[in-house]
Amino acid sequence: MPRTLPRLRGTHHRYSLRQRIFFVFAGMAAGVMGALALALYAGYRRHPDPWSLDAVVVGGVLAGIAITLMILGVWRLFDDHVAKPIERLSGELRARAHSPIAAELQDFQARHLGDLPAAASGLMRHLYEARNELAETIAREVAQETLEKDRLVTLLSYLPAGVLVCSSDHRVVLYNGAVSRMLGSPKEGPALDRSVFEYLDESIIRSAHAQLLRNKEYEVAIQFLKGNGRTMAGAMRLVKAELVGAYGNNPAYVICLYEASDTAPISEQSPSPTTLVYDFGLLPRGTHTDISATPLDALTYVVFDTETTGLLPNSGDKIVQLAAVRIVNGRRIETEVLDTLVNPGRNIPASSTRIHGITDAMVADAPDIRQVTRRFHDFAQGAVLVAHNAGFDLAFLRLEEPRTGLRFDHPVLDTAVLSAVVFGEGENHGLDALTSRLGITLSPESRHTAIGDAVATADVLLKLIPALQARGLLTFGQLETEIQQHGRLLRDSNAW
Repeated sequence: MPRTLPRLRGTHHRYSLRQRIFFVFAGMAAGVMGALALALYAGYRRHPDPWSLDAVVVGGVLAGIAITLMILGVWRLFDDHVAKPIERLSGELRARAHSPIAAELQDFQARHLGDLPAAASGLMRHLYEARNELAETIAREVAQETLEKDRLVTLLSYLPAGVLVCSSDHRVVLYNGAVSRMLGSPKEGPALDRSVFEYLDESIIRSAHAQLLRNKEYEVAIQFLKGNGRTMAGAMRLVKAELVGAYGNNPAYVICLYEASDTAPISEQSPSPTTLVYDFGLLPRGTHTDISATPLDALTYVVFDTETTGLLPNSGDKIVQLAAVRIVNGRRIETEVLDTLVNPGRNIPASSTRIHGITDAMVADAPDIRQVTRRFHDFAQGAVLVAHNAGFDLAFLRLEEPRTGLRFDHPVLDTAVLSAVVFGEGENHGLDALTSRLGITLSPESRHTAIGDAVATADVLLKLIPALQARGLLTFGQLETEIQQHGRLLRDSNAW
């Protein structure tokens, strides 16, 4: 993406298309009113009799009202039938140009645009079909390589030893399920792009890493003491620089772990394949310390949703379900999920149960909100929080801050507001409308479940990010600046 785009946006996109058109009509109204006033004044100067002043004033007021109403009516027609459809059509085209969206362009109700919507729909359909043909061709070419990779992943997943691959800045790039079993921490387990020091002793890792670098050794033995008095033993090896690239004196490395007391045969230790999660695209990526300068696709996002007893957090309503998913390096990690019912400590009204299907009996043995808040806060550490109408969900979580001692001071994005940036404020930005517009399946069974809505919102975000980048919004700071222009939606989102 050319780095000149943000500068080009400076003045041209300071105001939206609809705002600029409004200014044109407002200027037209001001000009006509000024011309009318001058004409009436000139006429009065030719007949300065006192009796004519009243006639001039009354005539001017009536004419001014008529002209204003006429221009206002024309502006409304132009706004509804030209400006809004063009703004929305631009967003639809931008979204489809940069994301594979199969859904047809929706009806713009804009007869004044003539054949433009139909032509755009045909163009986007052709682009989507061409993409599919290209994807099928590539898939056929790499089918054998993909099969071999899947076989390798399956074999690696049977390993009873825990395996961690970490980048040069000590962030997790690969882990298997055995690692989660061995760590046995109250955390949700290892996660991509999180610091390995959250799970293993920093001093031990840095010491072993320095020893490998200093002595050029092939492997260094390491040992960690677990909280229950048991030990984990293992080894650390460096990853060859030519495989992933090296940054300074800190190349990537692999840690293999096993329980020091494990003596059971492999078949007994690992009777079935475990999780293997990886993204080697994280290896050469540097750490961004300034979030405002961080590219949108380099951020880690935690997309979440809640179901509640009602709509009024300040009047005693509580969370009954919370779910969250993680997006790392531009993809949703299907294994990194938080999904839990919550005991609200009060009855769930029947009216709320009819919406989300959660009853008092279902949450009777669920953890309370303080436990869930701590789990979620840890799950979201270092990430940008994302939700649809984020202010509503965050209001419930922030009520627990005094009781847990935690702060939800994460950067926050609201997909409803992002939708307005892409498609214009005049459109429907509800989750159902947005998923339909972007070709995302949101089944009735998963709607109004925390995990179903969280997954749908995550998929929405992944579709919107390329469209935002196409507008020149490359970094989080640029996006924040653009979002501030959508004041009404921001106020609605923060009203909770």
